Amino acid sequence: MPSRKAGTGRGRARKRTTEEWQKELENGTKLSWLFLDLHRLVSKDFDGRVQDLGLTRSQWRVLFAVHRTKGGMSQTELADLTEVEKAPMGKILDRLENRGWIIRRKHPTDRRARLVYATSKIDKHAERLAQAAKAAFAQMLQGVRQKELKDLIARLEKLKRNLGGADDQAS
Repeated sequence: MPSRKAGTGRGRARKRTTEEWQKELENGTKLSWLFLDLHRLVSKDFDGRVQDLGLTRSQWRVLFAVHRTKGGMSQTELADLTEVEKAPMGKILDRLENRGWIIRRKHPTDRRARLVYATSKIDKHAERLAQAAKAAFAQMLQGVRQKELKDLIARLEKLKRNLGGADDQAS
């Protein structure tokens, strides 16, 4: 039951302070920032290892999302998956297509939509990209034992399911 403001006689709930809210949200806030920081830092490390390929972080995210799904994805699906607005997504796809990383084909059932597919260009660079990713993850995971990593992954998958995310066999 909420605490009551002393001396009001009306039984109104006491307004909580910012400090009380911060204390209550401390672990969630810390966890959220850690997720963001880890993603940013490992992405920055990876970017540095493959910068000569001339792709931006946004372009990598989209390219990997397309490649990971194997089948075609619409621009709307890609925008939702990567949390990029539709207009900037169109520009990212234009650049990737102009550089030969993706192709767009007509949707088989929706005349308005086109599906995006990765080209074989990503396969030509696959070993290099894999080595860069492996090195970035090795840097991040220094001092972490294999069992600790497996336990961490299992707990993170549980958090994902708790939020309605499906198990992902592709990761």
